[in-house]
Amino acid sequence: MSSNGEVLRRYGAASEVDDFATMGALKHPDWQLELPQSGEVFVGHDNYVAMRTSRPEGLPRLKGLRMDGEGDHWWGEDIITYGDGSRWLVVSIVTFKGGLIWRERSYFMQPFPAQPARAQWVTRVEPAL
Repeated sequence: MSSNGEVLRRYGAASEVDDFATMGALKHPDWQLELPQSGEVFVGHDNYVAMRTSRPEGLPRLKGLRMDGEGDHWWGEDIITYGDGSRWLVVSIVTFKGGLIWRERSYFMQPFPAQPARAQWVTRVEPAL
C-alpha cells in the first residue's frame, strides 16, 4: 500500500472511533469535504468536527468496508449508521496533496430493491446494507 493509502487507512480508523485530532493531523490545511447531493462544502477541519459533534441524535457511527487507489487519487466505501438507526452506504473520492488528504467528495446512498425485469441478466449477491 502506498503512503497515501496508509494515510487513508489511518484516517478511516480514526473516523471510526471519533479521533478528531488524528483526522485533523492527516488533513491538508486547505482541506474540504464536498457533498454533491446536498450542495454543501465543509471548509476546514473545525467545521467538520462541529458538524459531526452537533447532531441532536448523537454521533454517527462509521464502519469502513474497503478502499483503493493510486498516487494522489483514492476512494473508500463505508457504512454510516445514524442515531435514528438509518444506515447509509457512502462512497468517498479522496485527493491527496503533499501526502495529506486535500479533498473529499462523498456520495450517500440507501439500498433499493432489485428489479424483477433484470433478473435474467444478473447474479444476485447480498446487498451491502
